[in-house]
Amino acid sequence: MNFAISLTKNKEKAMDLVQDTYLVSLEHEERFEYMNEYQIKGWFFTTIKNKNIDNIRKQGRLVFIEDEGLIEDSETFEEAVVMRELIDRLPEIYRQVVILKYHSNLNSKEIGEALGISPSTVRSRLSTAINKLKEYI
Repeated sequence: MNFAISLTKNKEKAMDLVQDTYLVSLEHEERFEYMNEYQIKGWFFTTIKNKNIDNIRKQGRLVFIEDEGLIEDSETFEEAVVMRELIDRLPEIYRQVVILKYHSNLNSKEIGEALGISPSTVRSRLSTAINKLKEYI
């Protein structure tokens, strides 16, 4: 539950993620027959992370903060639409980091835990993503 809360920053959304993951596990319980407890725990963490990313994509909105040097908060709907289109052009590994950073407001350590990468890799991918977005603009 704590992992889900760290991703969503919202207890109700976190509870929904955990509940959805539990329902998926019940539908596919045969998967767990040959897994040890660490593999099962890893499956749950990965599934919660992926469901959170899916939810973020469905919402389709991101707000960027000025101090990251990307753009100021979108003042108009058109700017938000253009920004979303630019983000959608990013390769998946960069898009995930941008969405988790600016939409879910996660720090590098939290993003790293969610994606199974180191915080320095998160920062590197974020820097690359920002540079690519600047090129697109």
